[in-house]
Amino acid sequence: MDKNSAPLIPAQSGMLQDLTFRAKLIFRLLGDRRVPLLVKLLPVAGLVYWLVPWPGDAVIPVVDDAALMWITSYLFIEFCPPTLIREHVRALTDNNTIVEDALHGESPAEDVIEGEVKDE
Repeated sequence: MDKNSAPLIPAQSGMLQDLTFRAKLIFRLLGDRRVPLLVKLLPVAGLVYWLVPWPGDAVIPVVDDAALMWITSYLFIEFCPPTLIREHVRALTDNNTIVEDALHGESPAEDVIEGEVKDE
């Protein structure tokens, strides 16, 4: 499959949903042993830069921190193997549909037991 043929991360319905989905994906990928350690350092380095006060932060305000967090998280996902991203995206979207169905009073298809009732 060509890398540019389909997006690895599905578009969410809003900015907040997209951010939470990406955060969940990043945490899942950070916990995956198949992701190289050097790649895992990207979001960690961005988080450390954001949390530790630097002398340059007084000159350049919060905009650079937000941009750096976005760049490091974007590069982290880009450098992860696409098969792992698809696997975790599939797991996240499957979980979301089960939760959404439960909220709307629907049961997942695998929990449905079909049978017949006999009057004796």
